[in-house]
Amino acid sequence: MKKVLFATTALVFSAGIAAAEVSVGGDGRMGVVYNGDDWNFSSRIRVSFTASGTTDGGLEFGGSVRADQAIAATRGTSASVYISGAFGKLSMGDVVGAPEALFGDFYEVGYTDLSSAGGSNDIGYLTADNGGNVDCTSVTTGVSACANSGPNLLYTGTFGAFSVAASMSDGKVNGATIGGLGVPVAVGNGTVGVTDTSVTQEYAIAGAYTFGNYTVGMGYEYSNGRNQLSGTDMDVDMISLAGVGQFGNTSVKAVIAHRGQDADVDWYGIGASSVFGATTVGGYIQYAEDNNANTDVTWYGLGAEYDLGGGASIKGGIADSDVSGSDAVADLGVKFSF
Repeated sequence: MKKVLFATTALVFSAGIAAAEVSVGGDGRMGVVYNGDDWNFSSRIRVSFTASGTTDGGLEFGGSVRADQAIAATRGTSASVYISGAFGKLSMGDVVGAPEALFGDFYEVGYTDLSSAGGSNDIGYLTADNGGNVDCTSVTTGVSACANSGPNLLYTGTFGAFSVAASMSDGKVNGATIGGLGVPVAVGNGTVGVTDTSVTQEYAIAGAYTFGNYTVGMGYEYSNGRNQLSGTDMDVDMISLAGVGQFGNTSVKAVIAHRGQDADVDWYGIGASSVFGATTVGGYIQYAEDNNANTDVTWYGLGAEYDLGGGASIKGGIADSDVSGSDAVADLGVKFSF
């Protein structure tokens, strides 16, 4: 159950102005994960805060942040804030790119969002996927490092049956992170090879049209600049076509895409989920072919969940790929939403 805290201080000093509202929620999970070699316990809990308010003119504003994002949120590389009205919604911070804002990803398999050697249920968007971490690589120490282009800017709007979105970064590195933990590393740190104050510039636009139980759309993404960690100049764009259909209790999503310019990658994916009372079953299959490297990979996942009510569910799944030497991964556990 979410608990609501009212900004009583604002009431004391601003009589006659509607109070802002802050809600506290969170999520948790516990269970076992098979990593392809052995079974391991896996658990976590996260506390989140969502704030909202309304101006005298009727504009709505707010933001959301998890407790574990507190440091990165001050730089805009985690969490996000927004302002919205009849014009649409303008968000900044740890936001997705325009196509992902309209089309989303495939059904999440497993209670830990299982990732196989090929990938996960995430659709391979070019820009700002999962908040704007770009230029990820493994440095000589064997530690993963990323440059973060955040805070990023996202606009979304719905006008009748049409939905539009646009997003961009400012082309500057806000901070480098190591190990995916959001731990900042100073620009110029030789350990991660960051030598420049510029980072990949990202732009994206997308549009969708909904008719009845069906939605079709298209996205265009462009990324250019210097890879912070490899020192390589890259120009890459991506065109994607998406379709979503609802057939009774079954939802189906399909996306095809091509990356061009300095890349030449064809990508296809389809996912579906069906609801049977308290049980949901879903999965996906994705394929990518790198024509420059003459390589390809197929990855897939299948999972199910049972709603226990009250914000708890039992969820599990299995994921695998055709990458040589890779093994299937699986998990089973309980998820909580507070």
